[in-house]
Amino acid sequence: MMNPIEYKQLKAFAAMDGGLLGLIWITAMACSVGQFKYESLSMVSMILMIGSLIFTVKRERRFAREIREDKGFTFGQAWLYTILMVIFASLLTAIAAYAYFAFLDHGFVSEGYTKFLGQPEVKKILTGLDKGSNLSDMILQQIVIMRPIDWAMNMLTTNIFVGMVFSPFIALISRKKRSL
Repeated sequence: MMNPIEYKQLKAFAAMDGGLLGLIWITAMACSVGQFKYESLSMVSMILMIGSLIFTVKRERRFAREIREDKGFTFGQAWLYTILMVIFASLLTAIAAYAYFAFLDHGFVSEGYTKFLGQPEVKKILTGLDKGSNLSDMILQQIVIMRPIDWAMNMLTTNIFVGMVFSPFIALISRKKRSL
């Protein structure tokens, strides 16, 4: 059981580590946007997203080792730490996404998706998925009408959802038994 001071300490360190995790996710987002110009950036984005899981485990283990020391770091505490980290990182990423789409994008992402979905092989795959409809045209219509806040909220909810799915596994790896 944690006392209020330990809980505040956990929140503070989760916020700092969440900020660092958010910077990794923002870099991954930038690479995802940049993939429309340089295709190799999609691989960098994927490596950053997978690496963010490793980063999360390493930062939690550091917290357990250096801050919690002999007090132990239970599964519940590790899970709370992961959830808080994901929430802070998601908020930071959503703010960056809003800023990008509101002030810098000027239709670049929509244009990139239009080119990608306009390719004959992609149209063939999407037509095969949903016979008799223009799925690629419907997707494009949705992308074109998305406002910056829509992009940011989509990113926020997706990051939180994926983070919640992975958080029990990260907590299981990060927990630390109490020293006797």
